[in-house]
Amino acid sequence: MSKEFNPEADVKGQIEKLMLEIKELTQRREESADPQADSILADQIKDLEDQAAFLKRQLP
Repeated sequence: MSKEFNPEADVKGQIEKLMLEIKELTQRREESADPQADSILADQIKDLEDQAAFLKRQLP
């Protein structure tokens, strides 16, 4: 059985990975008591959300 390259499935996989990372960082942010760590995590979450939004726009 040959496996064909499916760019759409690849993009969806990347989006799913980003969403999992966002979920993990959000949980860490909720547990964080340090305002500086909270700010850094918020920036990381925003960056990942931007990446996911960009990839979603690439889908048909």
